[in-house]
Amino acid sequence: MNEKRYFKIFINKNIFGSQNKYLLLFNIINSNDIINEETLKKHVKEQDYSDKNISYDINYLNKIILRSLNEFHHDKTISLKLQNHIKSVEILFYKGLYDECLKIIRKAKKLSLKNENEILILELLNWEKKSMGYSKGFYGAMSVNEKIDSYFNYIKENREITDLYYHSYFLKNNVGKMPFDKIIEEFDSIIGNPIFKRDGFELHSVQSKIFYFLTIANYFNILQDKDKETINLEKTIDVFDLNPFYKEENPLDYISVYTRIIDIYKKSDDITFHNKIEALRSFENILDFQKNVAKERIFFHTHHSELEFLIFNNNFEEGTKIMQIVIKSLKENKYNIEPYYFIGIYYQFACIHLINKNLSQSLKYVNLILNEFKLDERPKSFIKTEILNMIIHYELKNYKLVLHNYNAFNKKYKKVFKLNYIEKKIIELMIQISENPYSKNETIEFKNTYKKIIKKEVLEDNISNKIYMNYLVSKTNPQ
Repeated sequence: MNEKRYFKIFINKNIFGSQNKYLLLFNIINSNDIINEETLKKHVKEQDYSDKNISYDINYLNKIILRSLNEFHHDKTISLKLQNHIKSVEILFYKGLYDECLKIIRKAKKLSLKNENEILILELLNWEKKSMGYSKGFYGAMSVNEKIDSYFNYIKENREITDLYYHSYFLKNNVGKMPFDKIIEEFDSIIGNPIFKRDGFELHSVQSKIFYFLTIANYFNILQDKDKETINLEKTIDVFDLNPFYKEENPLDYISVYTRIIDIYKKSDDITFHNKIEALRSFENILDFQKNVAKERIFFHTHHSELEFLIFNNNFEEGTKIMQIVIKSLKENKYNIEPYYFIGIYYQFACIHLINKNLSQSLKYVNLILNEFKLDERPKSFIKTEILNMIIHYELKNYKLVLHNYNAFNKKYKKVFKLNYIEKKIIELMIQISENPYSKNETIEFKNTYKKIIKKEVLEDNISNKIYMNYLVSKTNPQ
């Protein structure tokens, strides 16, 4: 609302002649959730303005809005402040006011200590070198030039650790898709890099320190060493906490790391988990710039984690309450979140409805995932949704559809997805019964399958297996 209010002041202050037309266009678009070019032309003509060149008018309005946003947020972050100082220096330099340039540069360098953005600092040093050369002479310029080498080294260090981090993240996300020995071999090469012989806190930039600890956390993640993964994620949070300016100006990075910590603690005790949830929710209170974006991500991530925690602990009553809160919020707000997270939370909804025996609602969210999203947006959850789809149709006694879906499932996923033991046993039983529905005693068959599964010594502790086991228990104790 503040941005919109400022824009209306800005447009009347800076646009002359036809300013009312652009304000009119802004108000029309702002007051309509869905609008196309034809309806826009209609609104414009109703106000006695020409509807010709409406595309040009929209493009120009876009430029005005961006100029207004630039002015409104010009000092919201240290990077923006630095960039404004650099703009001022450039203008003053071309006017020959070199001493004035140096005064602004001295002020900007104090800010740069809080920012640690080497690219911006290099640009600042370049203008200092030029201003010193024209105002103080050759030796002044030479002294500044010597400092530039240090920042090139810092940039090289940051580039190197960033490449290693990206590679580690790629490997972490490809467990199950690549041979595990190959992943370990490549991770050993990453961790063997000389940069990891140092203490991560000794690296120069905040970002380098963050990527250092996240790379090690990714390594322990694929080794399934949750204790060491958590230690390195907590060290990453320490880096953020020691650099509050960076933390406030990069809130999405902070939220992303904190969410990983919460995901680990969701299998721990109730108090620790909820303390972590509340700590992340309170983070939005210190934010100004990017606050709305951060708030929606915090809402999504914390409620997703809460639902997972409740499912792990078989608390479906409380899970249903949390689910209703999220559904209400999804109806009232437009969330700009990646499809990955929507798939995850819709999958939880489908699971909770299935356990509550609300099959139509469960199927609603299954269809939402399968029809509105793509496999590559969250492959594992997408495929497990296909399994839920078979279970729901089995419960609805749509036996022919179960068999059809199973054949389609095999064609699509047999080569790329390996069913776990529980999934194999449940699907095998559903197929046997679907092929000849009245030849077996369903309750006895499910009891036998349940017994086979619980005899398995190691069952992976994840949300899908929790749901499968709850489903099996409901089938062995029919109401």
